[in-house]
Amino acid sequence: MYTRIMEISPWTLRSAKLEKEHKRLQESLTSLGNGYMGMRGSFEETYSADSHLGTYIAGVWFPDKTRVGWWKNGYPKYFGKAINALNFSKVKIFVDGQEVDLAKNDVAGFSVELDMQHGVLRRSFTVFGVRFDVCKFLSVAQKSWLSPAGKPCPLTAKPTKSASIPSSMPT
Repeated sequence: MYTRIMEISPWTLRSAKLEKEHKRLQESLTSLGNGYMGMRGSFEETYSADSHLGTYIAGVWFPDKTRVGWWKNGYPKYFGKAINALNFSKVKIFVDGQEVDLAKNDVAGFSVELDMQHGVLRRSFTVFGVRFDVCKFLSVAQKSWLSPAGKPCPLTAKPTKSASIPSSMPT
């Protein structure tokens, strides 16, 4: 039996549910790539439950010895395994001193959408009364460029109720 966790249309995959029990599958389905690098659809903010982070650079791999016997004619001696690169997109977000962690916090209004026509991954959710809109993009024109909305952009936080964002984040 199949479990469908995303709504499918010609150019988009969508879900209005945070799939904690199928998080790795949701991350795989919402991966982005541009021929130079690829990233799984994992969250930028903290997610302390089961997840599989992945940022990969094309052509960066290591030979992993094949674990099959001599009787497997035609099998290579080594497989090429992708090496996970530095995860430069992670951020810690705090609201009123409490860390945003979608595995632990009460999450409302969650949605995720992969727009394959434009190569953009969008997520939105509300935690501690604050609405977050996240956009992930890997440029095809400038291969090494990862940026929200495809351009440098300022971060603006607008609380919907009493929330403070400290000027110096705790470490």
